[in-house]
Parts: sequence; structure tokens; C-alpha cells
Amino acid sequence: MKDLNFFAPYQGKKKEKTSTNMYIYGAAGLVGFAILSTLIFNSAKLFLLNREISNFTEKLGDSEIQTELKEANSINNQIEVLTQYDTALSDVAKSIKNRNNVSDELLNKINSTIPSEITFKNLVVANNTLSIQGTASNRTSIAELEHNLKQLTIMDDTYVNSIKNAGAVEGEYSFDIKCVLKDVD
Repeated sequence: MKDLNFFAPYQGKKKEKTSTNMYIYGAAGLVGFAILSTLIFNSAKLFLLNREISNFTEKLGDSEIQTELKEANSINNQIEVLTQYDTALSDVAKSIKNRNNVSDELLNKINSTIPSEITFKNLVVANNTLSIQGTASNRTSIAELEHNLKQLTIMDDTYVNSIKNAGAVEGEYSFDIKCVLKDVD
């Protein structure tokens, strides 16, 4: 059996349900409006951007712009080549500046290695090779000179090319020493 409630119209349950539905429909309407307005805005923006792209494409296709573009590319290529040449020339200039082999410093270092029994006849510096020809009163002095030259930090390799008995004076030896200088890069 079903109870009858005579006060139901006065309680407002149906009215509450109607206002809840109204809020749901209102929120759905706002979301729908937001989606629709975003769609319209983005479509308009897309249309305008496509029109700008077509305008720029037309302008780029113009023969005057094409000639200017070719000229600019040519100039950029020339700048790139000149930059490479400049870099290469700077490296060469730096190497040449650092290859000044004959200097006071080199001569002073060689002079500090000479034993008292040795005299030089000839000293030649060519490229990275130092050639010393001279005479000595004994072989030990020649070996001492070779050892001292090897100890210098500027020498890469040092060796005695020849030792000969000087025919004119008894007990005197002529020698030839070759030294390879280190590269300065």
C-alpha cells in the first residue's frame, strides 16, 4: 500500500530538481559556447595566416626578389670563402711568426752548451735543422757538446754526423753535429 503525502507540493522537491537541471544545462551551454567560440576564433586565425602565407609566397615568387635572393646567396658564399681564407692565413701568419728560428735566445742557449775545448767553424740554421761544424781538442768535448745540446728543451733530436782527425794539427778533431729543432705551433 502506498502512502499519500498531502504536503508534497509544499515541500519543493520538484522545484529543487528543476533548479539542479537548470545549473547542469547552463554549465553545458557555457562549455558549448566556449568550444564554439574557440573554434570560430581559431578558424578565423587559420584563414588569416593562410592568406598571409599565400601573400608571402607570391612576393617571394616575384622576379625582383628572386634576383636579390640569388645575389644575397652569392654574397654569403663569398663571405664564407673569405672567412675560411682569413682563418687559414691567420694560422699561416701565426706559424711564420713562431718559426723565427734564429734568435738571441737560440744562440745564447747554444753558447751555454759549448765546452772550452771547442771552436765553431760554421753554424747553419735552415728550416728546423741546426748544423754545427767545428774543431775540438778531444773526442770527449764533442760528446759533451752533443749531450748538452740534447738537454736543451728546444732540440728534438741531436746526433754527431762525423768526427775526423784534422790533418793539419795533431790531436785536433773536426766534427759535424746535426740538431733538429722542435716545431713551435
